Amino acid sequence: MNDSQEIPLTEHQRHWLEHLRACEASGKGIAAYASEHGLDAKAMYAGKKVLVKKGVLPRAHGRRFQRAQATGPLAGNAWRIQLPNGLSVAFSGTVDAGTLSTVLRTAAAID
Repeated sequence: MNDSQEIPLTEHQRHWLEHLRACEASGKGIAAYASEHGLDAKAMYAGKKVLVKKGVLPRAHGRRFQRAQATGPLAGNAWRIQLPNGLSVAFSGTVDAGTLSTVLRTAAAID
């Protein structure tokens, strides 16, 4: 959207746009920002969805996959996963594909 084209917004949409911009400026996630300001996070996410659909806010294009590199084996059933951002996840025990997938998704979400 260029600045000469103004998209009409309802008062409700302007309310969420103001909070979403403040949230982004704060560097916090929506859930943390909403909690801190006494807002309903689900309503904030819904407001964001509407604003993205209207073209007021950009679509998020987060990466869904992180490059992983296998290193030398650890003792026993010990696992250690290190993401490119430096975040490490370590655990031990038997791991099936579903559990490993959950651990990796959780680690990537923290990024």
